Amino acid sequence: MTPIGLLIDEATISGGPLIIDTHDIEHSNGDMQFVAIIKNQSIAVFLEKLQPGGLHDFSVNVQPDGIHIEAIKTVLVPIQATAHAILKLNGEDSVSVELLSAEAFGAGLKNMVANQIEQINPIVKADMFPFPVQFKEIIHLDGYVKVVGEAQFSATKTD
Repeated sequence: MTPIGLLIDEATISGGPLIIDTHDIEHSNGDMQFVAIIKNQSIAVFLEKLQPGGLHDFSVNVQPDGIHIEAIKTVLVPIQATAHAILKLNGEDSVSVELLSAEAFGAGLKNMVANQIEQINPIVKADMFPFPVQFKEIIHLDGYVKVVGEAQFSATKTD
């Protein structure tokens, strides 16, 4: 779970040799590569908690061209809204949501939803981890987003 509440469904770590001090993670040593998987349902649950722009009842479908979202916007009556977004790298130190479009009944909601998203961006930052992390690539696939990166533990840290 990220600090803002986005569930990481799977995480794979490889590399080595890696020595992890479970009592004091800062004194661990080694390099690793990681892959994190975030599935449709986890994104939908996260958005339901966040409710950007007053949207609710989210349905999420990740495709190679990005994250397709359907939700309900209630303005006197429930209105179906759609959005298209991607996760993107901000250099190697953070991951943000970029809203490509948002509309309901042909009317643009992009500015309203984008303002909400900007309040939570970046959604993941390298300094959230107790060791140096570099994000290398984000890949949108059928049903999930894959985040690829590297981390380095260094026993040379001092207190």
